[in-house]
Amino acid sequence: MESKRIAFWPVFYKHLLCWSIFIAYELTYIFVMTGSIQNVDGLTVNYVLNISLFYFNAYIILDYFGERLKISWLLIGGIVLLEIFVFVLIKYPLNLLIIGDRIRLNTSVEYRAYAMSNILRSFYYVLFSTAYWFSIITVQRNKKIIELESLRLVQENDKIRLQKDLLSARNAYLQSQVNPHFLFNTLNFMYNSSMKVSEKLSTSILTLSDIMRYALTRIDEDQKVLLRNEIEHIKNFIDLNQVRFDQQLSIDFRVNGRVGDSRIIPLSLITIVENMFKYGDLLDPEYPASLVITLHENELEVEASNKKRAGRIVPGHGTGLKNLRERLDIYYADAYGLEIEDTDTQYKLKLTVILT
Repeated sequence: MESKRIAFWPVFYKHLLCWSIFIAYELTYIFVMTGSIQNVDGLTVNYVLNISLFYFNAYIILDYFGERLKISWLLIGGIVLLEIFVFVLIKYPLNLLIIGDRIRLNTSVEYRAYAMSNILRSFYYVLFSTAYWFSIITVQRNKKIIELESLRLVQENDKIRLQKDLLSARNAYLQSQVNPHFLFNTLNFMYNSSMKVSEKLSTSILTLSDIMRYALTRIDEDQKVLLRNEIEHIKNFIDLNQVRFDQQLSIDFRVNGRVGDSRIIPLSLITIVENMFKYGDLLDPEYPASLVITLHENELEVEASNKKRAGRIVPGHGTGLKNLRERLDIYYADAYGLEIEDTDTQYKLKLTVILT
C-alpha cells in the first residue's frame, strides 16, 4: 500500500503540471484575444468538469470497456458518443446549480449555440483523452514486450548453459573410458589365476570386474540406465567392501517397492554410497549405517544415514555430491529434491526423484 502511495504522487504532480500549463495557455489566449478574463468561477467549473470527462473517458470507457472487457472498437465509438451527449446534457444543470442564473439560457438559439460549443469542447477533450490512453497502453505493452524478451533471453542462456554442462558431463564420462578392453582382460586373467589360490580373492576380483564393467558401460540415448542395474551396482560395491573389512561393516541396505523397468541417470545413487563410505563410521554395530531405496509408482526415494567418523577427516570439498546435484539439475530440473542434515555426529540424506 505504501509503495502504491509513493508511486501515485510523482504521477499526480506531473499531471498537475501539464494541466497548469494547458490552462495557462488557454487563459493567455483568451486575454490576448479579448483583453480581459471574465467569469472566472464559470471557467473554473468548466475546467473541472472537462478534466473529469478526460479521465472518465480514459480510465472508465477506454481502459475498462476497451482493454479489459475487449468490446469491439465500433461499439466503443458508440459509447464515447453517448458519453459526450450525456455529459453535455448534465453539464448545463450542473453549471446552473454551481454558478447560478448568470448562465441561464432563454431562447432556442442560445440552447443550440450552447450545445454546439460544448459538444465541440467535449469532443476536443475526448480526443486528447484517447491520445493519452493510447500512449499509456503503448508504453505498457512495449514494457511487457521488453520483459518477455528479457525472460526469453534468460531462458535461452539457461538452456545454453545446461547444454554446455551436459556436454562437459559427457566428455568427463568419455575420458573415464581408458582402454576398458585391456582392463577387463587383465581382471579376467587375475580372476582365473586367483581361483587356484583363494576363492575369496577370486570372488572379489569378479565383483570388481562387474563394478568396472557397469561404470564403463555405454549409456543409451536417453542418458539413463535401468534402476535395477544401479541397485545391483550398489550391492556389488558394498559386497566388495565387506570383503575388504572382513564382513565387519554394519550397513542396513533395503529396497522397497517394485523396481520394474524404471530408469535413472547412471552412477547417481553410488555417489551417495561412496560418500557414506568416505566419511561414515561403518564399523559400529550399535549405530549401523542405513540405505533405503523405495519406489512409489514413478517416484524414487533414497534415504541414507550414518554415524560420522571421529577424528580429522581429509576434506573432499563435497565434490561428489556437488556433481550429483549438478547432474540432477540438468536431467530432472524441478522434478527432484535433495535434503541433507549434517551434524557433528550424524549425516542424513534424502533424495526424491520423479522418474519419467
